[in-house]
Amino acid sequence: MSLIRATALAAALLACAGATKAAQQCGATTHSTFGETRAYFQNSLGACRPDGYCSVVLALTPPNDPHDYAQTLRIARPTPGAPHEVSLVSVVPSATEDGQPMSVSFGRRPIDLVGMTEFRDNTVNEFHVTDRAAIDAIVSGARRSNGMRWSYQSEAGPADAWFALGGVTRALNWIDCMGRR
Repeated sequence: MSLIRATALAAALLACAGATKAAQQCGATTHSTFGETRAYFQNSLGACRPDGYCSVVLALTPPNDPHDYAQTLRIARPTPGAPHEVSLVSVVPSATEDGQPMSVSFGRRPIDLVGMTEFRDNTVNEFHVTDRAAIDAIVSGARRSNGMRWSYQSEAGPADAWFALGGVTRALNWIDCMGRR
């Protein structure tokens, strides 16, 4: 199964899980799920909580378990209008302790993340990007590009995760609109 198909399948499965009434908000069909307002944009999930935290998530499924996820990319605004935050999660293959060396690439434009990530909230596989210039470059690249490669050091050696970025721009615009409400 292709990566795009697997990602679309994961989004469709998530859309069905726990979803309730649909409504139109900020130009998208939304569902209230798990206390969040969610909207799907191709393979990108936009979600906003009542406390104002909004995010766009892309999840890759492992080839042997389409109901789980292998890696995720999250672009968030913790409060409306706040600067973006970016985090990357590795499950399969699991990253080494610090995942270094680490980078993301949009085509031939790599963004080196060595020394620019940290763990938060007692996690061992969720890397939060700490450098503002790198965060801005990742958000800009995600808006402009069709795909992103995340390279990191896994327990089995160098690993790459390829994210298809369909719908990211619309999802980012949607979370900004939801934040202004």
